[in-house]
Amino acid sequence: MGRVLAVLLLILTIVLGAVFAASQIPVESAEYYGAQVDYYRSFIFEPSFEVKLPTDDYASVSVSALMPNGSLKYLGTYSGRGKIQIEYRTILGVMRDWNRYLVANNLSPDSVKPSLLLLGTVQDEEGNLDYFMTTVPIGVENLLKNLWVRIDIDEDVVGRLYGKDRVKELLKEPGEAGTSAEIEPNTPLPEIGKPQCSPEFWVGGDRSRYCFEWLPEKTLGRASIIPVAAFQVTGDTSKINDIAISLDYSAVTTNRAELAFSAVGAVETENAGGSVEGRILGYSYTINKNSLRIPKSEVRIWGPELVSPSVIGAGIKGSVTFAKYRLYRVDYINGRPEHYRPFDIYAYVVLGKPDEKNMELRKYVEPGWPDREGGPMSRTMWFVHRYWREAIENSGHGGLSISTFTVRQEVSTLPLFSASAPVLGVIGKGDVKVSPFTLAVAIGLTKETSVSSLVNVDVGLKYEHRNDTVKVSIYASKVLFDYRGNKYPLTGMFGDIFIPGNSGYNPPCDPRTGYCPENISPDHEH
Repeated sequence: MGRVLAVLLLILTIVLGAVFAASQIPVESAEYYGAQVDYYRSFIFEPSFEVKLPTDDYASVSVSALMPNGSLKYLGTYSGRGKIQIEYRTILGVMRDWNRYLVANNLSPDSVKPSLLLLGTVQDEEGNLDYFMTTVPIGVENLLKNLWVRIDIDEDVVGRLYGKDRVKELLKEPGEAGTSAEIEPNTPLPEIGKPQCSPEFWVGGDRSRYCFEWLPEKTLGRASIIPVAAFQVTGDTSKINDIAISLDYSAVTTNRAELAFSAVGAVETENAGGSVEGRILGYSYTINKNSLRIPKSEVRIWGPELVSPSVIGAGIKGSVTFAKYRLYRVDYINGRPEHYRPFDIYAYVVLGKPDEKNMELRKYVEPGWPDREGGPMSRTMWFVHRYWREAIENSGHGGLSISTFTVRQEVSTLPLFSASAPVLGVIGKGDVKVSPFTLAVAIGLTKETSVSSLVNVDVGLKYEHRNDTVKVSIYASKVLFDYRGNKYPLTGMFGDIFIPGNSGYNPPCDPRTGYCPENISPDHEH
């Protein structure tokens, strides 16, 4: 009997060892800008959702999710040292919402990966206060299968908020009961639990911790169009035969490449005079091109539709949210959040997604100069002229063709941001300090490709003007955005098209862009 029991124990040990070993091998692994996501099967225990932080110091992380309608849903604040555990049922609830939305639209749950937005603060061993911002796509189908999830955030996403001396001053200042009136209604505040965002200390007989947390304050704006290309057209437009703008997802031939919609963010600090720092957040949303096939889309603008000046462009229907978060010091007494102290430090983020049911290009022809109060493409070009810089000049005879691939190479930006859309212009929110950043949703790829161009613009002159010149200028952001210790501009198909002609067709000129026409419309100076 003893021998039989020993054999059974040995078999059980081998089986458990095999199960444990299998559970340590991810069934799927994806590397994104700023993070890696691994999925594991859970054989015995309940599934978990773990985030390995970019530091082993105390950290507090505000978690929000991109929802099917394009909004951001705040899921709570989590804290820990080196890692945090997010409530699995909370994430699963979000993915079930996505599944219902996808099924209702006859789409497979593996066709898209919406992102979590992670805004974190870190109190390092020297007493400094740092922060990080990143977005991480999560597979809807993988959560429905109850797979374990582990996210590893890159170390180089961390930036500095306060030095240790300033942190000491902030900790001496008293907190305030209640919360800021500016926090959006129905925002769930940190739950009662065991915060681990700072060392624990005693005040009388109470256990206390000081935590620095990002809380959502308000949604600053929404947009329903994502610009793919926009141009100011001036000069002798009678020479133009047509301008074609195309968006070609099928050009992506790399099997493991996902089509990505991404975002940048900005942090506004309370330093002298205020300063703003821009960061590439990563992917706000990705599409599995094998599950969601998108045909090539093209719009064509004919010469008779144009006057000088005009703004033309193309966009896709989608949902874009411009959100604002504020930094708070939260005082936890015996595990309960008792006091909140707001600081004049804000995080701005733009996340967006397309309308999966219809991603065809929509054509826009808007007569007149770019205008802050004009149509979507007019507003876009107003922001581009005001806040971006001229990066590329090109010319051709009889016509001209330009693509995101060639622009990316010349401007030296990330492949992901070679088709950025300056959506802050579409949202029309230009009264914040982040306006110079012209926050963008980018259309790009999750893998490097050598030949793929997502967006192409072709300008063709009439046959009788086949020897005449077409001039094009393409813009890129003046502000460089931080990613892995390097700085990159945003760019895309946004610029000026000029057709030289007889006298009276001088190039348009704006003091901010270097263009100086002899007679410029007052509307252009908004």
